[in-house]
Amino acid sequence: MLPLIVTAAIIRKDGKILITRRPGGTRFAGLWEFPGGKLEANESPEVGLAREIREELALDIKVGKIVDVIYHCYDWGPVLLLAYDCVPLGTTILNREVEEHRWVDSVELPSFTFLPADIPLLARLQELFTE
Repeated sequence: MLPLIVTAAIIRKDGKILITRRPGGTRFAGLWEFPGGKLEANESPEVGLAREIREELALDIKVGKIVDVIYHCYDWGPVLLLAYDCVPLGTTILNREVEEHRWVDSVELPSFTFLPADIPLLARLQELFTE
């Protein structure tokens, strides 16, 4: 089975990283994640990621370089997670499709319960962005 390609935005501002909590009634409700999502047909990962962030948070972003690629197999199937370094182009965030959001230091990330596919990113981000 081919993996589902999903994207994640590592949105950084003032030394902090944006994380979001999944809303009730969804798969993995209540867990934290790096915002992003699935691609639509014929959509590049960068375009899909920017679209997802606008839909979920009403925030425009500049998608930068890829930070990491993670393969994870859930009980329903595999995913290939493409994580990109991103910069917010605005200051207002609306929790449209997320329960809540927080700006946290990279060293704080392990204190949150993340989606299984996002967990390998925690150490990588501490490596890259701890000051």
